[in-house]
Amino acid sequence: MTAPLPKVMHAISPAARKHGVGFALLGLFIFAISMFLWLIDAPLPTPAWALLWIISAALIFLGWAKVFEPEISLNITPGQIEYLHHRGTWQLDWDNVVRVDCPRTHKGLDAIELPYVGFCLRDIEPILKSISPRLSTHLISEQRHLLTTALRHERPDIQDYSPYFDIPDAFIAPSGTRYTGVQALFAIRCRQLRELLGYELYVPESALDRPLDEFIQWLRQLQASRNEHL
Repeated sequence: MTAPLPKVMHAISPAARKHGVGFALLGLFIFAISMFLWLIDAPLPTPAWALLWIISAALIFLGWAKVFEPEISLNITPGQIEYLHHRGTWQLDWDNVVRVDCPRTHKGLDAIELPYVGFCLRDIEPILKSISPRLSTHLISEQRHLLTTALRHERPDIQDYSPYFDIPDAFIAPSGTRYTGVQALFAIRCRQLRELLGYELYVPESALDRPLDEFIQWLRQLQASRNEHL
């Protein structure tokens, strides 16, 4: 039996933050050991020193990157979903959501699940008005690999991807409003991803606090019963 959904806001803490301090401390420990060995003139070959320093630097960088991720990645209420990123936010009303699911590409007869929660929207304009320019720019860049994967699997006949990456800097919304600059670039990228994968907005699995399938199922429960909690 499914437990009743609480009326309070759900604050989702991303799994990506887990073990951040541990990674950083391990990196510092390896660096301290390597410096101790260096000071006592330990007979290690040059590649070994380089490997120790690279590993320690990578662990420290990874650890601090995790630590500085926002403590909360999603605020979810029966009325709205808010995505929080260290480069900005977007807000999505549940009334604007057509469906939510894991996007999939196709390779032959096989469906390949992508590590994202996808949101199919009725209208992109409220997102264009709420998203910060820094986050728009970041998502355009971050989702290039998602677009490339979708093109490779969903449009295998296309040899030239340049029309998808040479994005015009103007977008005319269904309302007739003309958007330019980063807003237009983001809107067109959302339209491309909707065409290829069926969704405009994507939240990476690393921003979730539970397995992807379980999280999507929970969102669907909230969507289906949210009117009871408004």
